Parts: sequence; structure tokens; C-alpha cells
Amino acid sequence: MNIEEAKELLSYHSGTNEDVDNPKWQNGFLGSLRPFRGELHEENFIEVMECLKVLKDEISAPMIDRRMVSDIVGMTYYARAWASPEGMLGRNHLLTSEQTETLLLWSDLIEECLMWLLDDAEEEAFWAYNEYRAIGLEEYRKMY
Repeated sequence: MNIEEAKELLSYHSGTNEDVDNPKWQNGFLGSLRPFRGELHEENFIEVMECLKVLKDEISAPMIDRRMVSDIVGMTYYARAWASPEGMLGRNHLLTSEQTETLLLWSDLIEECLMWLLDDAEEEAFWAYNEYRAIGLEEYRKMY
């Protein structure tokens, strides 16, 4: 995946791409939450993190693509807002407590990665994600 492909994927996952008929828009990180069909899709989280790996130099650069950052922040913001007790998923009891915990964990890992990349700290940026991938969701949840 190249830089432009990664940015385009982020726009689908964040629901900002204008091609709303694309399955990636409808089934991406945020799209799969509205309407919520009962399942979280780990492959969306992994794809977002892989996009961040491709975009690491772009994010660490002195001048940053504002839309790219908006897509990343928007994903974490809306996931948290919708999963909150007052949010559309929380108040309608659409997520199990485990799903809420997972969605918030993924949002935290995306946000943490972004924060470290903005500080030009690549090793720290992907440390938690690499740990997550190495041991899996359930073990990661137990340890952290």
C-alpha cells in the first residue's frame, strides 16, 4: 500500500470519503457502527493501524495533511462518543460490555499511535499495537 492508498483507506474508515456506495465505506471502522449489525471487525482496526504505518513519515513531517489527521481523530472521537452511555450505541444498549471495551481499546491504540507519530517517535508509536498483535485481544486485555 502506498501513501495515497493509505489516505484513501482512512477516508473510508472514517466515513469522509464521498464514495458512500463503496463497501469499504459501509463496512469500515465507523461505517460498521452505523447501523451497528452486532459485530466489531478487528480487520478494520488492523487496516487502520497498517495505514498509520504507511503514513508514519507523513504524520511526523513538519507540515501535515489536515484531512488525514481529521480522519484519524474523527474515528477515535466518534467511536468513543457513540460507545458512551449517552451515545447512539450506548444508550440503545447495542454493544455488549466486552464490545464497548474492545472499541475503546482500539480507539486508544489508534490515538496513542497518532500521538507518538506526531512526536516523531516511531518505535513508541507502534509498540502497543505490536504487542496487541503478538498476544491477541484477549491476552492484551488481561495484561493491560
